[in-house]
Amino acid sequence: MIDPRGHRLGIVVPVYNEGDGLLFWLQEIEDYLIDGDHLVVVDATEIHPDDSNIFSANKKLKEHIANHPQLHYIRSKKGRAVQMNAGADFLSRILSDVLWFLHCDSGLSNKHFLYLRSLKPAIAWGRFDVQLTPNIFPFYMISKFMNIRSRLTLVVTGDQGIFIRADIFKQLGGYAPISLMEDIEISKRLRKIEKPDCGGPRLKTSARRWQKNGWIKTVLLMWQLRFMYWLGVSPETLVKKYYGK
Repeated sequence: MIDPRGHRLGIVVPVYNEGDGLLFWLQEIEDYLIDGDHLVVVDATEIHPDDSNIFSANKKLKEHIANHPQLHYIRSKKGRAVQMNAGADFLSRILSDVLWFLHCDSGLSNKHFLYLRSLKPAIAWGRFDVQLTPNIFPFYMISKFMNIRSRLTLVVTGDQGIFIRADIFKQLGGYAPISLMEDIEISKRLRKIEKPDCGGPRLKTSARRWQKNGWIKTVLLMWQLRFMYWLGVSPETLVKKYYGK
């Protein structure tokens, strides 16, 4: 039976070497949580005592989470699929109705939480339209094409804040334990059940990847990786190309 206040949200945030920015992000969104909601940070950061900045940021993060009953912190091996599965497994003990997989640079408002709490019970999964920030050329054009491509192909990426009904996620066995393209792989299984729900408010996400590596180079790399994946190239090979190894 669904709580009259809406679905209980289980939010999974995989992180790696995020530093102080993660704590600031948590402080911004924790007020949107209500009774029944839980958020778990799944950290794969390799912490060394001589790395004072990472060590200090991690300590402050864990202290903050320890004082908030709806925030949780667990460690995991590196890899988004592995981390997200670990987070979902942790939340399965708490009982969530909807699992929401977020990047820690997602720009959220209470509208996103209200939308997910009010989802019709029959909706199996979905995502949000994305808006890269800053919302200037070429990033607003990239955002538009990302959203159009997703609607046409029914393939969703992690930037778009994938949400999946907890029973459906368990039925599918979670994310495939692959090094890259785990979001595309699970999208292909989910779309066999039904089309994704895409009716929520826009989800802002940082364009830092495009800014750091150059937007043309990044777009071409993403297209190339998806094409190679479609051809059957292994995720292990793709992840090396993605990180330039």
